Amino acid sequence: MPATHTGADTVTALLTTADDLLTEGLDGDGPLTPAGRARGAAYALRIALEAAVDATLTAEAAGLGTISMRAKLLCLRHYAGPALAHRVNALWNRLSEGCKYHHDEIGPRHAQVHAWRATVGTLVAELAAAKVVGAFPQQAGA
Repeated sequence: MPATHTGADTVTALLTTADDLLTEGLDGDGPLTPAGRARGAAYALRIALEAAVDATLTAEAAGLGTISMRAKLLCLRHYAGPALAHRVNALWNRLSEGCKYHHDEIGPRHAQVHAWRATVGTLVAELAAAKVVGAFPQQAGA
């Protein structure tokens, strides 16, 4: 990602990419199959949600820049509250599963990815509006 993009710019660009993948070529034209478009849109949505989580956590300032997204999602409970963190975690897990290719499974359905797109948009807005509960607790004796 170019350094000139802010977190909000990146999230907006990723949501636009997901929208484009879900709307372009619905008639079957082009190099991507409908299943490939749905899976690509799921990837874009997952990355957008991860960028919104990073922005909420102010990952670099809190020293969370190098930890996994699963660990960041655990930390999100402190920063954004347990209810919002649970919803973000549940959707991130669904998106992650939708991004994986399994030879014996059909990828996410177009309608399902549309529903995820709406939910990601809502959660991104809620994360942007979330008030940080407080400074991240430091471990005693460190």
